[in-house]
Amino acid sequence: MTRSASPAGAYGRPRHYGIARPDPNRRAGTAGRTVAVLAFAALLAATIALNAFRIGGVPIRAIATLAVLALAIHFYFDVAKDVLEKNLLLLAVAAGLAVLGVFVSLVNGAPPLAILRSVTEVHVQAAATIMVAAILARVAGARASALAIVAVIGVSACVAVGQMMDISSAWTLRRALGPLPTEATEGLNLLERRPVGLSFSPIQLSTHLCLAFAAFVAVRSRLRGPAEGADPLVIPALLALIAAAIVCATRSPILGALVFVAAYAVQRRTPWLLLFLALAALAVVLAWPLLMGLVETTAPRVVRTDDNSSAARLTLVYYGLRLFGDNPLGYGLTFAPMTMWQSYWPDLYMMQAPRGARENDLHNYFINMLNIYGIGIMLLSPLVARLLWHSRASLIFFVPYLVHILFHNSGPFYNDNVIWFVVAAIAAANQGREAHSYPARGLIGARPSRPRQLRPYGRTTARTVAD
Repeated sequence: MTRSASPAGAYGRPRHYGIARPDPNRRAGTAGRTVAVLAFAALLAATIALNAFRIGGVPIRAIATLAVLALAIHFYFDVAKDVLEKNLLLLAVAAGLAVLGVFVSLVNGAPPLAILRSVTEVHVQAAATIMVAAILARVAGARASALAIVAVIGVSACVAVGQMMDISSAWTLRRALGPLPTEATEGLNLLERRPVGLSFSPIQLSTHLCLAFAAFVAVRSRLRGPAEGADPLVIPALLALIAAAIVCATRSPILGALVFVAAYAVQRRTPWLLLFLALAALAVVLAWPLLMGLVETTAPRVVRTDDNSSAARLTLVYYGLRLFGDNPLGYGLTFAPMTMWQSYWPDLYMMQAPRGARENDLHNYFINMLNIYGIGIMLLSPLVARLLWHSRASLIFFVPYLVHILFHNSGPFYNDNVIWFVVAAIAAANQGREAHSYPARGLIGARPSRPRQLRPYGRTTARTVAD
């Protein structure tokens, strides 16, 4: 192997003649990328669908995640080290929340076994998912990872369409994956049924739909480059999100989609998006009497605002803020607001839908997190701020997701591990126009890459570097 003189040699750094160093930009072979994307999709499907299956009390999806993580570290050790370095902030947040949650839980007298179970299922599982998803996404590539996310969640949405149409096999498939929430089918007519797809509940399905939208448009945006205008596939993706939200009778993704359109139009300086939004709103206003005439006997849940779920939102927010005001330290990982309503009932029973405080969680991700971890969560705000700053280019694509979790009990480190697959796909896209992949160590043969032509700064001559 020959190597010409380089600027590195000129500045006195050792040239390491004859030593083959791993090149982090070297692609894995076709077999390696295929195995990585299949493992990525399989783990995502398990995270979405296998909520009820356990071995010795441990969720089977957690066991699968740890097993695949061990294999990924063994066969892609170099990328695992790089992924660990790049995700130290996120892993530090997971560790900080775990320590804080344990402390607050012990102060509140929670049983040690319950604390250990919560830490394992929430923080340890999240950390493992962050690592394995990032490794597989870097090997498979950003585009393949994003398509895997859309495909898996798309299959779940198609099953939901079958459930909406009352196809028995669609419901049978979901029942085979575990018990259904009672509200999904029992005692409801066809217009009020809430399909769940392959997810545990319609709310989780809506969460996954928002994340699929974020993965698709964010990865496309990173691969297209910042200099280009609005993505022409944003509107079809939004229409698909809205249609799927209507299928599972969830309103928050629709509101989030409308907020996103306005923000995206302003960011990309594309007035035609605002025009589209205005025309769509006008079409809805003109068609509203016809729609109401078609469903005048029983209006679908998605167009109603007088049901208990909507009416209880302000009551639950008030209740959650009262809980936090009475115990700013927090209630710990075993926080269950529906067991604490008695002392607040004199103030709640005159509000709208007060029974929501007795039967439901707070239906607000941010207030839930504040009550679980208490005011001490502010100690992690510098880490979170740095993470958000590093991710600022892609944050706008999470607007539907953020609006959705504002009204429900899911979010990062709280009932949602699917988000880490989306974060991994976007991080892989940040490696370049198409994410670089890494060579495997032994199991999957790596395809030799071609010599790269590098141009030193300010020079026109090229030198060849053997990979």
